Amino acid sequence: MTPGEVTARLAETGHELDEPTVKIRLDQLRVWGNLEVSASVGQVGTVEDYYRRRDRYLITRVGQEVHDLVEGVLAQVDDVRDVSLGRLDQLRTALEELGRLDAATAPPDRLAAAVRAVFDPHVAFSAEITQFFAAINQWQSRFDLDEDEFAFFSEVLVGYVGERLETLHRAARPIAVLLGELAPVVGTLVERAADGLAARVAAAGLSTVRVRRAPGAAVADWENLASWFVSTSGRPSRVQTLERDAVDAVRTLTQNLTRLSRTGTAGSSRRVDFLRLAGFFAHAPAPRAHELAAAAFGLYGARHLGGAGGDDTDPVDAAVSWWDAPVATIPVSLRERGDTTSRGRTSRVQDRTQERRHLLARKAEVEKRAAAARAELLEVGAAGFTARLSEPALRELQKVLTRAVADLGPASASGRGERSDGEVGSIVLDGVRCEVRRAPGTTTSVPTHAGALRVEGLALTVEAAP
Repeated sequence: MTPGEVTARLAETGHELDEPTVKIRLDQLRVWGNLEVSASVGQVGTVEDYYRRRDRYLITRVGQEVHDLVEGVLAQVDDVRDVSLGRLDQLRTALEELGRLDAATAPPDRLAAAVRAVFDPHVAFSAEITQFFAAINQWQSRFDLDEDEFAFFSEVLVGYVGERLETLHRAARPIAVLLGELAPVVGTLVERAADGLAARVAAAGLSTVRVRRAPGAAVADWENLASWFVSTSGRPSRVQTLERDAVDAVRTLTQNLTRLSRTGTAGSSRRVDFLRLAGFFAHAPAPRAHELAAAAFGLYGARHLGGAGGDDTDPVDAAVSWWDAPVATIPVSLRERGDTTSRGRTSRVQDRTQERRHLLARKAEVEKRAAAARAELLEVGAAGFTARLSEPALRELQKVLTRAVADLGPASASGRGERSDGEVGSIVLDGVRCEVRRAPGTTTSVPTHAGALRVEGLALTVEAAP
């Protein structure tokens, strides 16, 4: 068809477009691969006739498939296909016939026919039941249905789904048993039942030619078939999953119907009122929307809505108007999801046994070293501090010496010349008794590895506490 013919066809269907626009859109379809330009122009008498005939567009194979697919989707998008459970009987019969054949000795063409007889009804069944239960799951979130439509769902759909689920569950059990019996010979079936164009192309080694294999020609196809009917540890079958989703959807529909049917009671539904209010908000400009929010919910300025701050995070007093107060800090879950429900698994209580054991061991080691340092201090002190002290023993000496000197206090400084000789200060700490006595002119030297500690004017005694 030429752009002029397309323009005329569009005009007949009520779509008025000028020919240049149609030409641009046809060229774009050609770029996408939906159309191609015919190379045949036939017999022409003028240059104008040549250019007119050259622009004849033909639909490509890909374009035809896309067109048919889109038309099919648009025609069936609102339709609900019935589920033919008779396909399960065909599937069970085909599995029984396949089970009677010997996978190792049966003719390959007969095995291939038996495999096709298994997968043809399953492909049709899986498509039908998936679309049906997907439609049920979508209905549960439809809030545009009135009470009569919900009543239809409760009276017709719920009963129908219940019958289908019972029949489906009853038919799925023998199929699962048959699939379990065939599982050991699936590899042999896939190998010997290779038939058709795909098998011949593979045997010829033509890797550049792509041929779609029939269902059942790979082990993955059999695994997918088994996943529909056979449950494994930790994973239910697809049929069980669809049953559970359908029951949840029907339960939600029933609850919505119950909510809508509370007319005349204290819990009467305000659905119509809320939908009407939502329509007002949808068509109102921004200033009018603020007025609606204030009138309907008692809220001033919908753009300033926020959450209440806690005592530890609220920067202003509770008596301050939220109109003048700074913006409150909103939790991420409330800001993004509209609730504060905790998600994810609850964290396990951390086992700190190892850390506690480590701390206790380190504390015991410290105490052990301190006890060794005090024993060394007592031994050296008993000998008159003639031997060298280690650094830990020196720290223990400094600890008790400091407190003993504090207990001694400052020297007397009266104006009558009273002597302070003989004043004593002592302390007992961790089993060590340290005594210091004033002795002017006396120097006590304690040798250490880091140098000597000199105590001027004091006599020092270190001994074990009684």
